[in-house]
Amino acid sequence: MPAGTLEVIVAEGRHLKDEDTLGQNDAYVELYLDKKYKQRTTTISNSNNPTWNQHFTFNLQKHDDDIHFHVYDSDVVGRDSIGNCKVKLKHVFDDGKFDEWVKLPANLGLSSHGEIHIIMHFKPS
Repeated sequence: MPAGTLEVIVAEGRHLKDEDTLGQNDAYVELYLDKKYKQRTTTISNSNNPTWNQHFTFNLQKHDDDIHFHVYDSDVVGRDSIGNCKVKLKHVFDDGKFDEWVKLPANLGLSSHGEIHIIMHFKPS
């Protein structure tokens, strides 16, 4: 895989599975190439259709193949997992950009816990 800079925009989420008994999710997204270096969005309170529109930058190494996204519901104590997904970076390298709604699969991919809108641009170094 080529080295360079990956710009990621976590735009929004829709139809996120409700993890709260009262009210709606207080959702945020953690994203990473390597678990040692995670970045995250701000928390959007009381929404199962949050809008983040937050930009992140990653320096890609030759061994980076996937980017991971974990969506959580922030609670007073701890957090609940809403869902997670990963995107193969090959999709970004092929045409320099990626702009899609990505499902948060559940039950072996037979259903979904919602989806997140991800936009990525790749700049080779």
